[in-house]
Amino acid sequence: MANKCDGHNAHFDKTKEEAKKLIQSPIISISLAFFLCFFSLYISPSLSIMAQNFPLVPKPLGGASDDPLKRVSLIPRVPEHKVPENVGERRPLAPRTGEEKPFGEEEGHHLAPKPPSHEIEKLSDVVPKSVRPHESEDGLPKQSLIFPKPLGQRLGLGKKAPFQRGGRPMFALSDDRVMLEKVSKTHSPDMLSFDVISLLSIVHDIFKSHVPSLDRSPSKAPLVFKDYADYTSFEAFAELIDQISCEIECKCMHGGESQGLMSSGFHLDSRHTAAFSVLSLISKYRWDAKAVLVLAALAVKYGVFLLLAETYATNQLTKSLAMIKQIPGISSQETSFNKRLEKSRVLMQDMVDLTTTIIKIYELPPHYITEAFTGHVPIAVYWIVRSVLLCTSQISCVSGFRQDQVMSFMEVSEVHENSERLRKINAYLTEQLNKSLDSIKEKKTEDEYQELIRIFTTMIHIDIVLPLLRLFRSIDFLYHGSGHSKRRVGIDALSQKNVLLLISDLENLEREMYILEQLYNDAWQQSFEILWVPIQDHWTESDKTKYETLHSGMKWYVLGEPWMLSAASLRFIKEWWGFKTKPILVALDPKGQVVSTNAFPMIWIWQTFAHPFTNSRERDLWAEQEWNLEFLIDGTDPHSLTQMAEGKFICLYGGEDMQWIRNFTNLWRGISKAADIQLEMVYVGKRNPKNGLQPIIDRIREERISHTLVDIFQIWFFWTRIESMWESKQRVLKQRTTRKEEREDIVLQEITSLLGYGGEGGGWGLVSRASELMVRAKGNVFEIALTEFDQWSGEIPSKGFLRALYDHLMARRPPHHCTRFMLPESSGIIPNSVECTECRRTMDKFYLFQCCLE
Repeated sequence: MANKCDGHNAHFDKTKEEAKKLIQSPIISISLAFFLCFFSLYISPSLSIMAQNFPLVPKPLGGASDDPLKRVSLIPRVPEHKVPENVGERRPLAPRTGEEKPFGEEEGHHLAPKPPSHEIEKLSDVVPKSVRPHESEDGLPKQSLIFPKPLGQRLGLGKKAPFQRGGRPMFALSDDRVMLEKVSKTHSPDMLSFDVISLLSIVHDIFKSHVPSLDRSPSKAPLVFKDYADYTSFEAFAELIDQISCEIECKCMHGGESQGLMSSGFHLDSRHTAAFSVLSLISKYRWDAKAVLVLAALAVKYGVFLLLAETYATNQLTKSLAMIKQIPGISSQETSFNKRLEKSRVLMQDMVDLTTTIIKIYELPPHYITEAFTGHVPIAVYWIVRSVLLCTSQISCVSGFRQDQVMSFMEVSEVHENSERLRKINAYLTEQLNKSLDSIKEKKTEDEYQELIRIFTTMIHIDIVLPLLRLFRSIDFLYHGSGHSKRRVGIDALSQKNVLLLISDLENLEREMYILEQLYNDAWQQSFEILWVPIQDHWTESDKTKYETLHSGMKWYVLGEPWMLSAASLRFIKEWWGFKTKPILVALDPKGQVVSTNAFPMIWIWQTFAHPFTNSRERDLWAEQEWNLEFLIDGTDPHSLTQMAEGKFICLYGGEDMQWIRNFTNLWRGISKAADIQLEMVYVGKRNPKNGLQPIIDRIREERISHTLVDIFQIWFFWTRIESMWESKQRVLKQRTTRKEEREDIVLQEITSLLGYGGEGGGWGLVSRASELMVRAKGNVFEIALTEFDQWSGEIPSKGFLRALYDHLMARRPPHHCTRFMLPESSGIIPNSVECTECRRTMDKFYLFQCCLE
């Protein structure tokens, strides 16, 4: 052994001598000199710059600096990245030993390879939970090769994660179908149920409780104290909630905390296992009940903590408990725990929102809870449980919590991603829920609509009250009287009465109201009652105010709260009774049978004589009625009726051309003198009068050209009566079977011609006396006939003035002259075809949309 050592020493001495000779050689000396020059010129300045950028501040030995939590990190930072104030001195570093090497190998400083999944659990023995990555100003870590990727990047989640995968929402960590199967295996309900809405309401009250010592936001108004005496008793579930709370607490205390590098692997698997353990405890409840029970367990934990925080400064018992639990920092508003609490509260609200949606889903009829819900609600409940575990971990971390300790990146990332996940699930389920609710609403509306059709068309009733109750549904009262005498009454006040339903909107009622008020007297009230039913698709506050103003001046009955009318009732009124925008008057007999879908035409034509507004009454009135001037102007112009009673001829005319009006009236003055007749001319304007007619009326009066109807309203009523005649005639003729009767109806032809004259706006005229022949023509035709008075004046003694004028007009009528005819708005009475009253050809059909045209 000694010989071997001596041999090694001799060999070493020999090698040393050879090295000295090599260094002393000229070539080696030149090489060393060249290297020293290169080092002084290039490498030495670079090292100086690095020393300036990354100075190593020496720390004195001993004292506080020996604390490993106060070592300064030597990891270089980019200059523009500032270090937060609460990060730096107390940054914990993993202990370095020759065996552990957590950051890399000793030689070469290579990064340590990522341990396999089966070895992750061993890291808990190596890396302490206090290890945290470097953080930036916003609390998030700076990217560094020595730290793992963010949770969202490693799991493929986060804001940029796709919401859909193959047409299905993607919520689970792995395949959502696999997760659904696993979660569904924990579900074995036995039809147990309780008042989940009330319990969730209590939980929500706890979550949103305001504690000044913890909430940095401006002080809020104190919550109104709620009396839970009426809520369902939860005594049967108190023990279960305690069990859930203990299970959650136990799992969180044994690996569920999300702190340090261990959060990157260990706590996820642990929380996953804990979630299934909690789901097993509540396997026999419905999914909505599971979510509420788990939230209740979290609320108990959270509520106890809030009570400690709220009474910490004023209650000795609370202070003592807080000292034992090592939570003195809750008394300071500046602790970083406030940030932890704010993020947890956001997650709590997301859980409450999602749970509320799940509760609404299970309020649906069973056959509406389709796969769109059952395929995602279990996943939603699973993530609610996971989020409860996360929040519980955050609250449990208060024990021993330091004021300068901040949330790790893994904690921030997990809370954020859980919130995003819950919101995405809630958005999807809410969308599906709204679709189901719309479908249910449509089905309900259709059923109610078909029921109304049966009630008012096929069913026989003994009183009008029942049909009205079904039509108005949720509205059960009326207003009656005007002014201070108005009072609320029940719908049964209309029992065994004839009722006219005045259906209108809030804009087009003034003229109808004016005429009805003139007709509504004691005689009317003894025969029938009027009930106003205002119709609006969408009611605003201004609409409700206008409704109050309108009905305050009405003498008759008014429907209370008309904005509560169901969609089925609105549809029935529009489709079966033909309401659009023009008011209609639906007549009901004492048994609730519809005798007329619009009694306005009969009332405008015959006033009270139209009662009881039945179809048979309408036929009888037309059978008795003669077509003459007295019938045409009845109720519209008392002056003309007086002149007619004195035996004068009355010439009605219209038009908008003042020059033509002057020429036409001057011709008639000459004719009346030449024919020795007494003539009164009356200007009646045109259909749908606008403001443009008022200047013409004023000019006629100023120049004393002729008599005119009193005002625009009187002109409107004159033409409305003619439109009502056309509508009433069409309704009567509709009951006949042959078209020949319609073509031979002289009255309908005359009404149609007048509507054509009034709709065009051009000049026209009509002359007659009392019950004699009425002669009408367009302005230019009439003008020519008057200028040719000498040609037909000789026929006057034998034929009479009107017959002689009529024969001359017929003989001089152009071979083809037609008129334009615009149909009035009516209750669905639009014939398939209309013949021209002049040439008897079928008129072409057009659609006219008109607004504010003069």
